[in-house]
Amino acid sequence: MRRVRRAALAALAGAAASAAIVPPFAGIPIPLLAAPRAAADSALSGATGDVHPTPAARVLRPRAGPGPSFAIVAVDSAASAWGVACAAPSIACGARIPAAAAGAGAVAVLGAPTGDVALAALAALARGAGAAAAIDSARSLPGDPESWQIAAIGAGGAAAVSGKRLRGWAGAKSGKAYACVGQGLDGGEPLQAMAAAFEAASGDLSSRLLAALVAAAMAVDPDGAFEEAGGEASAALLVVRAGASSAAQGSDRLVDLRVDAADDPIPPLERLHDRLEGSFLAAAHVRLGDRAKRLGDETGAAREYRAAEAGFRGALARAPKDSDALNELSWFLATHGGDPAEALRLAEAAVAARGDDANLYDTLAEAAYRSGNLERAIDAEQRAERLSRGNARYAERLRTFRAAKAALTKEAGPASPDSVAGAAPSR
Repeated sequence: MRRVRRAALAALAGAAASAAIVPPFAGIPIPLLAAPRAAADSALSGATGDVHPTPAARVLRPRAGPGPSFAIVAVDSAASAWGVACAAPSIACGARIPAAAAGAGAVAVLGAPTGDVALAALAALARGAGAAAAIDSARSLPGDPESWQIAAIGAGGAAAVSGKRLRGWAGAKSGKAYACVGQGLDGGEPLQAMAAAFEAASGDLSSRLLAALVAAAMAVDPDGAFEEAGGEASAALLVVRAGASSAAQGSDRLVDLRVDAADDPIPPLERLHDRLEGSFLAAAHVRLGDRAKRLGDETGAAREYRAAEAGFRGALARAPKDSDALNELSWFLATHGGDPAEALRLAEAAVAARGDDANLYDTLAEAAYRSGNLERAIDAEQRAERLSRGNARYAERLRTFRAAKAALTKEAGPASPDSVAGAAPSR
C-alpha cells in the first residue's frame, strides 16, 4: 500500500517540478505568505502561492549541513482540526518543531533549538493574533530569529517567515488552508511537491499532511532524503481537534506520532499512521460521528463515519485474516447502518480465526441480530457469556435477544431487525 502511495506521490512530485503550483486564496483575509520583517527588501506584494526563497537562497546551491528540514501546517475547517507534519536531520524534531491547539491554530518552527518558539507563536494565536502577528511575537524571543523559519496558521489564515541565515536553499509556499517551509534543500521542488500532494490528497487531515511529507521527501531523493543525517533523522505528525479524547477534560490530540531517530524516518511514520488509522483513530472518528449525530449534525456525522470506515477497511486490507480487523469492521457496519450481510460474514470469519474470544462472539451476535437472525444471535451471545464466565453485559444482551425472539414469536411476525431495532444494549 505504501509503495502505491509513494508511486502516486512521485508522479505529483514530477508534475510539481515542471510547473508552478498556484493554489486559490479567495476568502483568506490576511496574506498567506508573509515576508520576514527582518528582511523587508524581500517583501511580497500579493502572494501568488509560488515557492519564495529567502534572500540568502535566491541562487541555488548544494545543501549545506546534515540534510533537509521541511514542515507543513494546515487546517481542516470542516472538521475543526489543525495539524503539523515535519521532518529534520536531527533527533526528536517532534519535540521542537510542531505546536498546535484546538481552536487556536498550528505552528512549525525550523531551526530553533527548543520548542519555546513554536509555543510562543501558538500562545499568540490562542489570544486571537493573526498568523503573521503571532510569528512576529515569537521572533521577539531571545535567540537567533534569523536562523529560524516559522509557518503558522490560525483562524484568519496562514503566514510563513524565513530568517536570513538558513542552511542551503530555503523557502516557503502557501495555499488555501496551509503553509509549508523548508531549508537545507537544493531548490524549491520539495515544497512544490509538498503543496501539490496536500491539495490532491483525500482523507482526513492527518492523511493529507502525511502525503505532503512523503512527497517532499521523495522530491529531495526518492531513495532516501536523509542519508547525510547518519541515522539521526526524525519526523512527526500532530493533529488536534476539540473532543479528540473521550474524557470530559481530555487531550485535544487526535494524532501525535513521532519517529525520533532513524536513517529514513518517514516510512516508519507511515507505518505508525497506518496502524493508528485502523484502530484508535478509526474509533475516535466513530465517537466524533456519534457526538455529531446527537447534536443533529448529520453532515458532520457522515463525514466522521466515512473516515472511520476507511480506517477499518484499510486495516483489514493490510491484514485480511486478522480477527481483530475483521471484528472491528463488522461491529462498525452492524451498529452504524452498514450492510448487515457483510457485517455477519466478517463476524463469522473473525470467530473462525479465533474461536475463544467472547468479544468476537458478541460482535457476531450483534451482526446476526441486525441481519434478522435471532437464533444465531442468541447462540453467539450464549457463547460469549460462557467464554466470559458470566459477564453481566453479555448476560443482559442475551436476555434482550431472547425477549425479542419471544415477542416476535408471540406476534407471529417476521424476524426483522427493524422490528426490534435499538433493543440490544450497546457495547
